[in-house]
Amino acid sequence: MGTLDIARVYDVRNGDHVAGARFLVDRLWPRGVSKDSLPLSGWPKELAPSAQLRKDFHGDALSWTQFGDAYRSELDQRHADGELDDALTDIRDELKHRDVHLLFAGKDTEHTHARVLRDWLGEHMQEG
Repeated sequence: MGTLDIARVYDVRNGDHVAGARFLVDRLWPRGVSKDSLPLSGWPKELAPSAQLRKDFHGDALSWTQFGDAYRSELDQRHADGELDDALTDIRDELKHRDVHLLFAGKDTEHTHARVLRDWLGEHMQEG
């Protein structure tokens, strides 16, 4: 069984620094990164925070704690609606054989949605 971790896109381009499956978990493609320089196992946009939630957090309308709670609620609702089934299956299948890295473009590695997502996924990988 592999491990689930996060990494910045800009630290892993061209195959550097991480072995295993790579899933981009941002809704938008990272600036300045060519698609050829970032081989991915998947880009499940449905795992990213909604545009409004991201805007509220980056506009300082939400604290980090409020953002995390709201994002988890979004994920819970999408999961209940079946919107995450394919993404969860893909990640679960990769974890059976190798490490999985959730890639994000942000500079802040502590206050990133990828960290919230990693924790949420860890709680939900046993399902299915």
